[in-house]
Amino acid sequence: MTAPRELICFGEDWDRHPTTAQFLVQHLLGQFRVIWINSLGWRTPRLSRADLVRVLSKLRSAAGGAKRPDPNLIVYTPLVIPWYRSASVRRLNARRLCGVIHALARRHGFAHYSLMTTYPAAAEIFQQMSGVRRIYYCADEYTTRPELEPALVRSLEATLLSAVDVVVTTSQALFDLKSAVHPHVVYLPHGVDVPRFAKAADPATPIPDEVQGLPRPVIGFHGLIGNLIDFDIIDSIARRRPDWSVVMLGPTSGDVSSLPRRRNIYYIGERPHHELPAYLRAFDVCLMPYRLVPALFYANPVKLREYLAAGKPIVSTRVPEALQFGELLQIANSSDEFVPKIERCLSEDPSLPAQRMASVRNQTWAARAAELAAVL
Repeated sequence: MTAPRELICFGEDWDRHPTTAQFLVQHLLGQFRVIWINSLGWRTPRLSRADLVRVLSKLRSAAGGAKRPDPNLIVYTPLVIPWYRSASVRRLNARRLCGVIHALARRHGFAHYSLMTTYPAAAEIFQQMSGVRRIYYCADEYTTRPELEPALVRSLEATLLSAVDVVVTTSQALFDLKSAVHPHVVYLPHGVDVPRFAKAADPATPIPDEVQGLPRPVIGFHGLIGNLIDFDIIDSIARRRPDWSVVMLGPTSGDVSSLPRRRNIYYIGERPHHELPAYLRAFDVCLMPYRLVPALFYANPVKLREYLAAGKPIVSTRVPEALQFGELLQIANSSDEFVPKIERCLSEDPSLPAQRMASVRNQTWAARAAELAAVL
């Protein structure tokens, strides 16, 4: 039997919201042994309750040492100084973390590992780790993130791009952007858990009580309810069709006072990822009501393939990655177009659900992980 290969990956905290890199790594386990290094916290903390809770959580996690949630997975929380504006602090963090990587590799018998990061904060570490294969898994254009400083991001990413052997991008726009500055860029769009989300099309899947009795049709969204959502669209749908139920499923971020409040809008909160198909079972039409800001131009929303794998009708703003699916979804060019597009979905060709499910049948996370394994 071939021994598992080895990967050390810098990513978001393993036990928080699941990320696309985590989905991929979960499907690599067995082929790879993985050391996952939790977030370096490169945004300077604010004096807020949320940031204080996050800092305390990371301190507890770091004090507890490395965890092993899977025989082939080790999760480590590093202690760093979260002041990335300072070049001297970045150098100090990088020197310490290079030592941490070498120590973890020795302790767990990692002799010939690849090194991957999902964000530019690890740039100076990668610059120093010249003896290993280095990969930048780029699922975001970080200069568009409002909580980060664009000039700092550009500087860190330039350093990272000069150090890595290959860049893996999750959208065509990111591929085009990074190809202009790096010679080896791979386009690896997101996958989907096809069997899990197909349960949303199975009449035997029980619908959760909190949405079971809502007036139909149910127009639904799942995901982060934050600054990328065009709340004028949500409000317009609920105002123009007061007999419809509009369900917003997911955590909220930012100023919650700006959320539209109507009697037929239901904010359900966050639910575990494995429970989403049961909620999608209740949705008659799924929404992607995104604001067309620069961040969306580079995004590839994971929910797009989840909605398709569920066979559900979709109405979306003009998200570039959604356009490739053509007539399998409806594109609304303004908030006023959402209601007529939803109504079109409610009387659509009955063959379309099966066509949607077929369109992503081979785009599983396992298939994407196999493509990533070839890069690694």
